[in-house]
Formats: sequence, C-alpha cells, structure tokens
Amino acid sequence: MPDATRRRLLGAALLAPPLSTLPLAAPRAQAAPFPNRPIRLLLPAGPGSGVDILTRLLADLMARQTNATFVVENRPGAAGAIGARHAAAQPADGYSVFYGGPNFVILPVMSRAFSRDINVRTAFDPVTIAGSGPFLLVANPKVPAETLEEFIAWLKENPNAWNVASSGVGATVHLLGELFRLRAGIPPGTHVSYRGDGAAVQAVAQGEAHWTIAVSGSTKPFIDAGTVRALATTGPNRMAGLPDVPTMAETGLVQGLETVAWLGYFTPGGTPPDRIAWLQRAIARAMHDPSLRSRLDELGFEPVGSEPEALRAVVEREMAMWAEVVEQAKVPRD
Repeated sequence: MPDATRRRLLGAALLAPPLSTLPLAAPRAQAAPFPNRPIRLLLPAGPGSGVDILTRLLADLMARQTNATFVVENRPGAAGAIGARHAAAQPADGYSVFYGGPNFVILPVMSRAFSRDINVRTAFDPVTIAGSGPFLLVANPKVPAETLEEFIAWLKENPNAWNVASSGVGATVHLLGELFRLRAGIPPGTHVSYRGDGAAVQAVAQGEAHWTIAVSGSTKPFIDAGTVRALATTGPNRMAGLPDVPTMAETGLVQGLETVAWLGYFTPGGTPPDRIAWLQRAIARAMHDPSLRSRLDELGFEPVGSEPEALRAVVEREMAMWAEVVEQAKVPRD
C-alpha cells in the first residue's frame, strides 16, 4: 500500500468517534405476556345473584388453572345498562370481561337511549357462551291444567281472569311470556312485575300470579317442593332432573320457542384476537371442570365454552327476535 494511502486511512481512523459513542441498534421490543395483571370480570348484577355466584366460582377455578388473577366487580342497575356502559368504556386490552345474557341483547331493543349511545355489535367483542340452560313454564297448582294443551285452552277461555308474573317490563322473562302468548294465539292477560325471577316464581307459588316462564335454577326448587307445576321447557331436550316435563317443541303446540338462557362473556370492542382466544380457552376449560358440574346441575345449566362466532350469531338472532316480539306485543319502550 502506498504511503499516501496508508496516511489517509490512518487519519480517518483517528478522526472517527470511539465505538462507545456510536448509537446502538435498539433491541426489538418484547410484548409482555398476557395476562400480567388482574383480569376484571364485570357483572351487571348484584352480589349473591345466580350469575354472581357462578362467575365467582368460575373466577376461582380459572385462577387455579391459569395462575392468573381474576377479580369480580358488580355494577347492577338500570336493567343492566349501568354495567354495560361501564364495560364498553374500558380499554380493549383483554383485562375487562363483561357478562351478558339474554337481557344484554334485549337492552338495546327496549331502551332507545342506550341504543343511541352504544351499538352492542361494535362496542363489544364476543368471547364465549360459557353455558346454557332452559326456561320452564310453571303454573300455580290450583290452575285447572295438568298439561300444556289444557293450560293453553284455559288461558284462551279466561282472557280476563289470569295474570302472569315476571321480573319487570322488558326483562327476558316478560318477553318470553309474550312470545309464548303470541305463538300460542292467546289473548293478553294481566302482567305483574316483581323484583327478580325468583320473586316472580314465588308469586306463582303463593297464588298471587297464575303462571310465569323463568330459568330452571329459579323454578326447580319450587317444582321439587310441589308449590308450582312445570308444564313445559323451552330447551331442545328434556331436562335430566325433570324427565317428565316435555319440551315446547315436542308438544307440537307452540313453535319457535326453543330459547335458552345463555351465559355470555364479552370484551370491549377491538380487543386483540389472541387475547380473546386466551380468555375463551380459560373459560371453556373451567366450565368443563368436574368440580363445577354439581353447581351447574343445581342451576339447570350445561357447560358450553363455544367459539366467539357462536356467541355473535346468538346476539344477532335474538336481537331480531326480541325486536319483533316487542313490536307485535306492543311492549312499551323507554
């Protein structure tokens, strides 16, 4: 190498900044594992309710199975609107999971104010149908009907002499009663509201109301005690605990009433799909754990643990169904 060239290279090396001062390539960011902080299960129901009890059992089981932390938060009121509004406003990061059952899809149908503010189709991402159970049509034993056919005939013959109990105008139990009445061709009777499904069934047992349709968990204790008579179930199959009670479909008397109570879980809209998948797997695994089975049996529920799309389909189908029922039965909306 010529001396002149050697001198130029040496000069350039001496003028170059030391390696310690050169900028280093930033290390690739590593995403924090999910979950790395508590996951909140948001309930639009109060402490001690059936949903609250089941969700707390589910949270405890998921915590033991995944080593994650789950916290149950109750935000009841306004037919579920308070809890739904709160859940929709949470970050879409997988750390807020909202419980929504049939009342969740009825809420935007019944409340114009809620539907103006929140589009449930976009405000929430479905995670899973955790479980499902049938509703039961029950009557006071003094009602002169041993079968569904006799009961429908009695309602038609006495349009001004009977009343039906529910947990409130626009609640699932109320609209189910209206759906049954419409499909069976029964004239309107008198609707009486009570505070909760259990109170409605108790009113039937005490003779304050003639009949109601409520979830199996609310009705079965009264059925077992003989204070109400079960005439039919809305489920696709007969209940194992009530094998003598027919389904609506098999009686051939009322079509289109194969409706079940479902336990749905959602996240705020826009939650990353991988986090939704993690939550779906955690809920499904816990729901199918044998330790939870006895409690589910008491409530008349079966574990499901569906994929998110199954829950999305239920939301779409039932929103359309309840909107039609509300219009046909002329149920007053807010």
